[in-house]
Amino acid sequence: MPWLITFVISWLVFLVLADRRGYVPLLMGGVAAVVFQLFTDLLGHHLNLYQVSELMLPIFESSAFFTFGPVFTMGALFGQYLPSTRLLQGLHILAFSGLFLLEEHMYLLAGVLEYVHWSHTASLLVDLLAFVSLAWVVESQRLGWR
Repeated sequence: MPWLITFVISWLVFLVLADRRGYVPLLMGGVAAVVFQLFTDLLGHHLNLYQVSELMLPIFESSAFFTFGPVFTMGALFGQYLPSTRLLQGLHILAFSGLFLLEEHMYLLAGVLEYVHWSHTASLLVDLLAFVSLAWVVESQRLGWR
């Protein structure tokens, strides 16, 4: 049930905050985030780093409600609100990484995620790398893939 709850909350927040006039940054950020998440969760599952339970609509060892809820919407909003200056981009990456880590911690508390050979520190590092990569994708799209 936590997967469904976060799916609904994510989409409500997204509908309030998303700028519907510019779909390209939204789609680029959301789709790239989904690809990164599916890849890292598939690897994490196969390496037995953590276990995910109570999957609703499983997709590559992850819940589709998680993938197309918090991951897609956070990626889309990340792309939409990515600042132009590098310093602000760094702060933006830190903020979103922290929010994603907080969400992961809530899944741990709810009992649908269990660390086997994993930690909050490792998760934060992966989140930072994912959001840096996502920033590169969104910025490259903004600049016309030069």
